Amino acid sequence: MANPAIQDYQRPTDLLEALRQLRDLGPRAMALAGGTAVNAEPQPRIERVVDLAGLGLGAIAEEGPVWKLGAMVTVQQLIDSPLGREGFLGGALGEAARAMSGLNLRNRATLGGILATTDGISPLGCALLASDAELVLASLKGDAVEKRVLPLRAFLGYHASVLAGGSLITEVRLPIPSGDTRAAYERVARTPRDYPIVCAVARLAHKDGIAGNVRLALGGVAATPIRLDLAEFGLEKKAIRDHAAAAVEDGLRALSPQGDWMGSAEYRLAMAREMALRAIARCAA
Repeated sequence: MANPAIQDYQRPTDLLEALRQLRDLGPRAMALAGGTAVNAEPQPRIERVVDLAGLGLGAIAEEGPVWKLGAMVTVQQLIDSPLGREGFLGGALGEAARAMSGLNLRNRATLGGILATTDGISPLGCALLASDAELVLASLKGDAVEKRVLPLRAFLGYHASVLAGGSLITEVRLPIPSGDTRAAYERVARTPRDYPIVCAVARLAHKDGIAGNVRLALGGVAATPIRLDLAEFGLEKKAIRDHAAAAVEDGLRALSPQGDWMGSAEYRLAMAREMALRAIARCAA
């Protein structure tokens, strides 16, 4: 491990043990997933880590109406699974996952780690939001493990406080979409290899040009990836060709992105509009 501040390393073999260790080691301890975040940006206050690699959270399985992905599933593992291929939502999930980083980091970065440390752009976070993802969170209740299910969109706004309260992400759940559902990922970046400045994921079903079950997620316009609720509402059960532009415009009015060296606030809004419309158009093609 490259972080010189780390003085203590634990590798529990079951979830209860992991939660107990995190509780007992105190505020200077953190859960270790793939290690990409803690090594990329060392945190001097963190002196102890609890490695989650021995908890058996690395499986992907289809169970009834949902796909279940363990929190230790790597980004590359997701790409190589049926969920990352073109047959699942047109390959949008795999495309967004590839945009997260190069191959070496994708082989280490985990779903749980990415969501626990998510930034405001996160292509994969956008794709999971547009897929109505849910998280299974585990915490201690007395001396036993208690699990609860939380929609990803509810988690993202409060992820730091949720995890600081002693919870661990153990699983990501994706509802299996209907056969007529399509999704598309669009992004703008400085170069094709760079991390996006702004990205969008649209998901919808359509028949005779009429949209249904509309989902639209954006990255790069807020502190975390977000859903554009007003745009979804404005396009639901409407003709895509006639109403997409107005629906997206309505959704963007609620946003106040922060500009930085990568792009001004005005640029981010303009690119969000363009990427959203491109993604919707690809879904409807």
